[in-house]
Amino acid sequence: MCLPSRADLSPPADIQGDLRVDAWNIAAESLKAHLPDFNHAYPDVGVDINMTGALLQARLMLSLSAGVGAPDVTILQFHDALRFAATGQLADLSDLAERYRDAFPESAWKDCTFEGRVYAIPWDLAPCAVFYKRDIFQKYKIDPATIRTWDDYIAAGEKILAASNGKTRMLFHPTSTAEFLFEILLRQAGGQIFDEAGNVAINSSESRRVLTLLRRLTDTGIGANTPVWTPIFLSSFKTDTISTYPMAVWFGRFIQDYAPDDAGRWGVFPLPIFAGDKARATTYGGSALVIPKQSTQQVAARAYVEFMLCNRAMQLAHYRRFDLFPAMSATYNDPFFDEPVAYFGNQPIRRMFANEVAKIKNFNRTPDWEETRHYIRQGLSRWLNSNDAPEAFLAEFEEKLAARLGREISPQSLSKVASE
Repeated sequence: MCLPSRADLSPPADIQGDLRVDAWNIAAESLKAHLPDFNHAYPDVGVDINMTGALLQARLMLSLSAGVGAPDVTILQFHDALRFAATGQLADLSDLAERYRDAFPESAWKDCTFEGRVYAIPWDLAPCAVFYKRDIFQKYKIDPATIRTWDDYIAAGEKILAASNGKTRMLFHPTSTAEFLFEILLRQAGGQIFDEAGNVAINSSESRRVLTLLRRLTDTGIGANTPVWTPIFLSSFKTDTISTYPMAVWFGRFIQDYAPDDAGRWGVFPLPIFAGDKARATTYGGSALVIPKQSTQQVAARAYVEFMLCNRAMQLAHYRRFDLFPAMSATYNDPFFDEPVAYFGNQPIRRMFANEVAKIKNFNRTPDWEETRHYIRQGLSRWLNSNDAPEAFLAEFEEKLAARLGREISPQSLSKVASE
């Protein structure tokens, strides 16, 4: 596909205005750093980047409800996009999206689309792999190349746990927040929580397979039952208490920020697959930019979003300087993806992640996704601390989830299929 060059973007002479753009931490830093590029192309558009992460979504929802106070452009996580689109208070960006549809993977557009219309433009993606500590693997004679399946992964974890006398575990696996690993694995396995019509579809063979794996990670003792994003979790980057972290590409930046002196100690290997399957690709995270309807600067806001995200050079610039993995798959042929990354032992890890993007399966979300995630978190926490079989848990859980959300159970549910 031939993407529009900067010269092909909306004519600067016709666009004027002053924009307020809300974003968090690294995203805001990148937007600020590249503001001169936008100003050069659009000299009559002023932009104020408001770096804020605290309660960004809550404040935005209040502003949309009140009809006043929203920014002209704001960042949202993929999993939040539909919740805000369902308010009817986001600008329809379908025409802009259509110009660039082939430049982004379908899985990204899926998260930006509500009732057939596009309300967000993808910024960064989050393909997954396993970050690991080379020194621990070398000490216990584990070759990451031999870890092809989750069975291999568990066996390696058991070996490390035994040889270290219980000091080193394979991963963090907190029963209180198991929903993040559940989602990663469910997408890898090709499962869904909702079907295309928004019906509850969690009771499936894929979900059973994922729960079986989560139970094994718990029962074998290779997972540390410690909450993530706590001081203990962050300090583990510098110690030998945890050997691997199955996580998304953005996690690499966290490691470097919290363990800046450990260059060369870390490596990355592909996410293991389920035995008998070939599917490896999955994702966890990603973000997009949206434009609230109440903005009086619609033309300038669209020009800004188009310039920052639908522009190959800018997507690459966000990645080069701030490690924001580009959603624009049209960037993946750039030589930058093949360069060795010193911090990760000179591995060309960018290419490893890029190679997975096209294989990521579409995932059905609903406007009540946040409530769904919290309910799944609670359900998994109870289940992992019980002796219930996956089949019994899923049969009961789908009923409770459907009732809580006011949704129907999918015809594809194993409970429905069994009753026919």
